[in-house]
Amino acid sequence: MHALSFPSLRNAVLAATLGLGIAQPVLAADIAAPVLQTGDTWTYRHIDNYNKLVVGTLSSVVEAGGPHNIRLVTRSGDGTVKSESTYASPGLLARGMLSERAEGAMNPPLKLTPFPLREGERWRQRVVRDDLMSREKRTTQLSGRVIGWQTVKVPAGEFRALLIERAFELADYDPFRGPTLRYEKEWYAPDVKGAVKLEVFEEYFYDRYNRLQPLAPGTRAIYELVSYKAG
Repeated sequence: MHALSFPSLRNAVLAATLGLGIAQPVLAADIAAPVLQTGDTWTYRHIDNYNKLVVGTLSSVVEAGGPHNIRLVTRSGDGTVKSESTYASPGLLARGMLSERAEGAMNPPLKLTPFPLREGERWRQRVVRDDLMSREKRTTQLSGRVIGWQTVKVPAGEFRALLIERAFELADYDPFRGPTLRYEKEWYAPDVKGAVKLEVFEEYFYDRYNRLQPLAPGTRAIYELVSYKAG
């Protein structure tokens, strides 16, 4: 597989605190940021990647669209609100949840998706999060890479999608455990203005101060697009 593997990402994070080198992007057609409209809705099935069982469904709805200050609400199948996010612009997270243990306002906004997208592009960023769990300011570090086009089959159909990989250090430490490292593989399809598939891999340090120890397993999840409805 030509994509950078999760173990490779992990080694990069541990060796250089998410400091992947910045390479010159490969020349290719840019993919512009989507125009998100109120009512745009994506529904995903959630798969536990330990046992491959379907956990349930999640629906993300744009409740305030436009080029700026986009509000996205994600609900479980029973309608329970799981998260609420505000984007300064598409792909630029101003406030929201990165993980169950990392949520809050980002300063500056966190570049989850570097529009316009270009194959081969790499980026990295460090932002300060007003962490809701600890009530402290915590530093989130992100390294990302746009891999290239792939064909992906999900319940909603078959799509041509750009594979994007991200590696985070979430700084979600507390007195009883160290920070979480989170890795994402997202297949972004312009046809639906969002992800058609997302794989999440998390692991964490038992001890905040000892990074030579083995890492503990965390969340393993897959999200696959079931349907998309334009607003």
